[in-house]
Amino acid sequence: MSNTHESNPGEYPVLKQNAQGEWVVFLQDALNGCGFGVLDLDGDFGTQTLSLVSQFQQRQGLSVNGVVDAATWNAIATHEKQLGWQPQLPDDEIRTGIAGADTLNNVTPALVQTASGHLGATPQFWGRYFQGDSSGGEYLHDLENAALHQASIRVLPISRWTDRVGGSRQSGTEVGQIQAKDLLETFNEDYLAAQGDGFYFFLDVEGMDGNPQPSLSQAFYLGWAEAVVKASHKVRLMPCVYLNGSDRTTLSNLSATIKAGAECHGLWVANYGSNTNSRLRPWDREAVKLETPVPCKVLIHQYVGDVDDRIYDFNQINPFLEQPELVLKRLILPPQT
Repeated sequence: MSNTHESNPGEYPVLKQNAQGEWVVFLQDALNGCGFGVLDLDGDFGTQTLSLVSQFQQRQGLSVNGVVDAATWNAIATHEKQLGWQPQLPDDEIRTGIAGADTLNNVTPALVQTASGHLGATPQFWGRYFQGDSSGGEYLHDLENAALHQASIRVLPISRWTDRVGGSRQSGTEVGQIQAKDLLETFNEDYLAAQGDGFYFFLDVEGMDGNPQPSLSQAFYLGWAEAVVKASHKVRLMPCVYLNGSDRTTLSNLSATIKAGAECHGLWVANYGSNTNSRLRPWDREAVKLETPVPCKVLIHQYVGDVDDRIYDFNQINPFLEQPELVLKRLILPPQT
């Protein structure tokens, strides 16, 4: 993105009610980041967006006219943002993000080498499951820490009991407690606290029409996110969601739950399209578009899956974030042993 956009918010376009497009998405996201509401990122400057703009102007001592002019943009840019928020400004460039993989298999040096060949680059993060038991793809630190640490690959932690995500708040709480505890015990709270200010934890949601796995329910996500946030007084775990961008039920329920107060710090979207090439490729804006807008943005795209007899999925971090490396830093670099 251009230096003009980064350093001169006063030169952003003037926006007012009935405006539409990517700059409105950015405005809505920025207002959410400032803590002035929970707007779906739908790119429509409607009555809800107008109301929050007016509230922001009033609290900042600006002219309350609902028009996002240079003074309002500057005030938004300098306002303190919530932990983990960063801008994604409109940009027409072609960019490729930071490469990553995920597997059910335990990570070994041989697996890393093969994944690097598929990607044409060494993966810098690796999605693994934390379920509170040793079956079905569970991360096993005694087998995997060294391989990942030596390659400087960070763990993207995934909470995976996909058959329960359509359930009750109590069920969500139970899953969140068990799997957050598993994550914290695997890496040690003191070790994590020394590594950073917060770490993403992605809830795996596999629901879609015709899929035996359920879509996400509002009740389950509320319970799960609350349990994850409360899991530690030493370490900040930041709830996120892995989903298919076409799963409207999950998206609608997630939006409603965030508006009810649940935390969600970003999305990991699976959409393979028709391209089965596993090599790292330019970010595909169309592939990560959501059927139903939600109040948080896409951090990661899983662009191809089931490579090498269903062993690997491949991903990249959104390169249009202002600092994509901050997403990487909120994943976990395992200790050497």
